[in-house]
Amino acid sequence: MPEQPYDPELLTLLKPRTYERELYGFRGGRFNSDRTKFFAYTYARLDTVEFDDYHWVFLSFAGHSSMGTDTTRQQKWIDDRSYHMKGMEECIKEGIYEAWSITFIGMLYEEKWFISKGLTFWGEQMDEEKSFSWLTRGASDPEFWSKGSFGPPLALNGLDGQPVRNIEDEEFSPAPWLVTSIKRDEKEKINHAFEQYMNVANIDPFLQRMRIHSPDQYVDFFPIFGNYTLIYPRERSHFLLAAVSKHREKGNRLVWFFYEPASSTFYRWTYPQIRYSEGYFDGEDVIAVLKDISDWNDWRFLNSSCTLDDPNFWAEYVLKKEARQYLWLEAVG
Repeated sequence: MPEQPYDPELLTLLKPRTYERELYGFRGGRFNSDRTKFFAYTYARLDTVEFDDYHWVFLSFAGHSSMGTDTTRQQKWIDDRSYHMKGMEECIKEGIYEAWSITFIGMLYEEKWFISKGLTFWGEQMDEEKSFSWLTRGASDPEFWSKGSFGPPLALNGLDGQPVRNIEDEEFSPAPWLVTSIKRDEKEKINHAFEQYMNVANIDPFLQRMRIHSPDQYVDFFPIFGNYTLIYPRERSHFLLAAVSKHREKGNRLVWFFYEPASSTFYRWTYPQIRYSEGYFDGEDVIAVLKDISDWNDWRFLNSSCTLDDPNFWAEYVLKKEARQYLWLEAVG
């Protein structure tokens, strides 16, 4: 099948915003009428390239889909009654996947192009023509440019039929789903890297020092989630650390510390009242402290891509000073 005609400006737009090998087999696409949105796609057979040259390209995607494959060939039997599906590399090397496409969906928003990419592999049941038909499905729909990725974030309802609050999307409202998802994912990756670094470089050594110097007061520390919970503003100039600590005689309590990277100093945040319990503390207990003094009023803010960007909270309840002394912070460590 001959290559599809396309607007050359699509490649002009994509080349500096993606890897060259991702554009291999570029076949077509289109802009909307005012050229603020586009979709484009590639198609290439795996037997036209060296696997090692493109393996890293495929791995750069969080996942992939497949169409037209013989699913029985994808089954890898563990025993007579159970199997799991073969991974991407096995399917490529065994010829189960014969070709691949990368789709690009883009939108100009706030004077910046936001572009998402998707990876699809094709099996023996999807030839080139069928693949193109699948890739361009729905493109003739008059609402193509206003729904799906170009439309608003998907609204979900609970079992009771009431809308479920989407904490992470609220920050970016009223941006379309495409923009929201890209901004959210980028922020989540940056936050995760920041938190991982702070946990290893500063928090773990600090908590160990606290246990060494005050072994009865801090028998042990426990994270509320998988890692210690950090609460910080968008610029990440400082953070609050929330953790559960065991007192040798009084039991567990929720403890709060504040860290200022500029001075490498830890403080005890003294605003919350100390409460001991033989039980555990969870995200609801953290939000119980924050909800009356900040705009965080739901436990789902925790362990999300959200940052606490309420300036009044930081100024009045964390960093406030009287006579040049912090009112709610006490230096430790």
